[in-house]
Amino acid sequence: MEDNRVVPINKNKEPEIDTLGFMSKTIDSFPVLERDILRLSLGLREPYEIMHSCDEIAEILNKPKELIDKNWATGMKRLGDIVQEEKSKQENEDAYSEIRLQMHNHLIKKLRSLKEEWKLDNISQVTERIILAFFKNDLN
Repeated sequence: MEDNRVVPINKNKEPEIDTLGFMSKTIDSFPVLERDILRLSLGLREPYEIMHSCDEIAEILNKPKELIDKNWATGMKRLGDIVQEEKSKQENEDAYSEIRLQMHNHLIKKLRSLKEEWKLDNISQVTERIILAFFKNDLN
């Protein structure tokens, strides 16, 4: 059996941003009018999943359509920027985890080869020998 391969961490997985939950939580921090407009346009307000147009939102909130359009555009840009930042952060964390896993796999491969080379029974003995060699001057 070949155990010398590197195992990827969910290479093609989707970002863990819970779309509705994440958006709803993010929108909560927006200015009141933007928040209300985005909740209505994205269907995040009761009754859920009913998306409203800007014309409908203007009627519901009793505000001019131009004001609704302006705040909708501002809110959507802000939300898009935050989602993009979160996705980028998630990708960086995934890349870091991938590198750590590759380093771990490389270390295990090296320990296995030293076990064979030194004719030891297990990797713990290899680790013990390395630690003793590293700290030999400190143990005296």
